Amino acid sequence: MAWQVLRASVRALVPNLTGLPRSFWVLFAGTLVNRVGGFVLFFLAIYLTEQRGLSATQSGLVISAYGFGAIAGGPTGGALSDRIGRRPTLVASLLGGGASLFMLGLARDAGMITALAVLTGCVYEMYRPVVSATVADIVSPEDRPRAYGLIYWAVNLGAAVAALIGGLIASYSYRALFALDALTTAGFGLVIWAALPETRPALPAHAARPGMRVVLRDSVFLVMCVLAFLFSIVFFQSFVGLPIDMRAHGVSTASYGALMAMNGVLIVLFQPAAGELIRGRSRPSVLALASVLLGIGFGMNGWIGSAPAYAAAIAVWTVGEILFAPASQSLVADFAPAHLRGAYQGAFAVAFTSAFAAAPAAGGFVVARAGAFWLWVCCLIIGLVAAAGFSALRLASPPSAQER
Repeated sequence: MAWQVLRASVRALVPNLTGLPRSFWVLFAGTLVNRVGGFVLFFLAIYLTEQRGLSATQSGLVISAYGFGAIAGGPTGGALSDRIGRRPTLVASLLGGGASLFMLGLARDAGMITALAVLTGCVYEMYRPVVSATVADIVSPEDRPRAYGLIYWAVNLGAAVAALIGGLIASYSYRALFALDALTTAGFGLVIWAALPETRPALPAHAARPGMRVVLRDSVFLVMCVLAFLFSIVFFQSFVGLPIDMRAHGVSTASYGALMAMNGVLIVLFQPAAGELIRGRSRPSVLALASVLLGIGFGMNGWIGSAPAYAAAIAVWTVGEILFAPASQSLVADFAPAHLRGAYQGAFAVAFTSAFAAAPAAGGFVVARAGAFWLWVCCLIIGLVAAAGFSALRLASPPSAQER
């Protein structure tokens, strides 16, 4: 009996890889290779201070400049893909992003570095919502959570490998670091050009022309974007408030690294199966559960201080992250008319990029003024508010987002 239970449990963790079209696997493989080669962002702050002689403040401004470029890149890429097609937009973003990355590695003047950071953030980040729109074009609604979960898994697995390999390359040559990142990015673009057919649906007769104006009139979808922003503000405290609080409780840097590695390990182990787990379930209900888990996981930090307790908290909010990724993008695809999928995915990307830009300042302000305890109380409250919002959103979401 115990063996049967164990076998059933293991089988539940094995992802279902059948039934997805060849074009999806082109995107999956390209995303994985691109993220394995995504070295630069991990080491950009170190490179700017140690190799280019910038101050910590200047380095922070450069990285923020990249973030502001990314905020513009998402909606630009999404809207452009609705107008001229997924394939040319992806190719332009990836080839242009590779070129700007390479130039960023050559720039020496602080002003030029900052300008190239903005350009790189904009051009490079254009491709993400286009990939999401392409998945919606080629994958049936019931299979979208599984497909989006696999893409998210590829991103995280690639990033984990990139951090390890990038450290070795950086110890040898930062120029090689930029060059290889640029090469893998441009290589993904060439793969798209050679192997991915155009997937953009034809514009229906009398349909609104592709553009952000239509998206901005969809009030229910905009509410979803606000809720995703709240979720992301809490999630990105893992890069700001959490390391500060752990160090204040005596957690060593080595222990912090090991604890945060748990997040990646859990995603690698469980993300591929999450899409199948939530298949056929109400997307807003899954997002509400994910928000509760995120809020509780970060809220726990207000009452704990040991490494094992932090590990338990990380496990809780990581489950929320695993559920949120496929369900949120699937819900965006449900909201979007077929000819506006790029614009909707691009608008949704702003929720994450703007939260990434705002989270460090917001978390630092609360810690400085009120203390870390109140930061975690705020995270708990925000998570519960987001959960309530997603629960209410179920009443107004498209039929394809509801339980089947």
